[in-house]
Amino acid sequence: MRMPIYLATIFLVCSMACKGQTPEQQKMMEDMEKKGMEAQRQYDSVMNSPQVKKIMEQTEAMEAQAKIDRDKRNAEKQEKISKPTIPKKDYEGYIISKSNAKKFDNWSYGEADIIMAGFTSRSTDPGYKKKIGSVNTDGSFEIKLPEKVSTRGTISEYRSIGLGYFWDKGDTDYVNPGTGLFSALISIKQNDVNLGSLFIASAIELLDEWTRASDYHGIPGYRLEWYYSQGEASATANHTIERRQGKDYDIARVLNVHFKPGWNLVKISFDGPRITIDWGEGEHNKHSYYKEEKVTVVPSLPDNAKWLFHVNPY
Repeated sequence: MRMPIYLATIFLVCSMACKGQTPEQQKMMEDMEKKGMEAQRQYDSVMNSPQVKKIMEQTEAMEAQAKIDRDKRNAEKQEKISKPTIPKKDYEGYIISKSNAKKFDNWSYGEADIIMAGFTSRSTDPGYKKKIGSVNTDGSFEIKLPEKVSTRGTISEYRSIGLGYFWDKGDTDYVNPGTGLFSALISIKQNDVNLGSLFIASAIELLDEWTRASDYHGIPGYRLEWYYSQGEASATANHTIERRQGKDYDIARVLNVHFKPGWNLVKISFDGPRITIDWGEGEHNKHSYYKEEKVTVVPSLPDNAKWLFHVNPY
């Protein structure tokens, strides 16, 4: 332990002053020296006590931790500068069933009506929407699809069953391309207020990233959509999806859709091999996509399907 500077000064003064002093002065200086040595002894005793050593150890630990925290904050700040923040998905606006049974266990909206819309070209036209079911206070619900529907287009005119978008490449082979088709939009309303939309999928992620293979890079799974067909019809194709500056990334949309007269469950699934695409602008813009988006018709609701209610955010 180093001697405090004021004690060292006293000893220096004493050593210099002892020469040429009277006996009384010399004794006084010796007394001062003894007192200084006693003070140093007491100082050393205090500083070497377990209590003080513990405080000093704690202080050193706090200073070391403070340095670690400063370095971490500086590193995080630098990372934010070099890498944009990507928001996490928020699924609080969804209610999902535990199975394919028509029931939401955590339903809190009371009784409500299930509405199908899109029967006319404009929402203000009479007959644009129809009630097809109801939700009970316990979250259970029933749906009865209309027996007959006036179609609003043909199978060859539906993008979701045909070539899709202008950047797709490939041909679609149709059987009975003039067959009328109708795609259902289903919502839940209460006192004519739209509470939200009703969907069927294997997981919420399949709705959140709801578009197509060149946008979806989440978990494997599928979503289901209701289509009404006036008769037997089919569409088969293997379309290459081309995105961004005309680049072909070998992502395909595979159609193998065979409609029967009446209602059909169309399944859009993502599974199998994947491909990594670098859109540029850093690591955060590299994503792994499924090479194929498969569109088929399934005979019934799969066992692992879930009913999903998306609360209207407006």
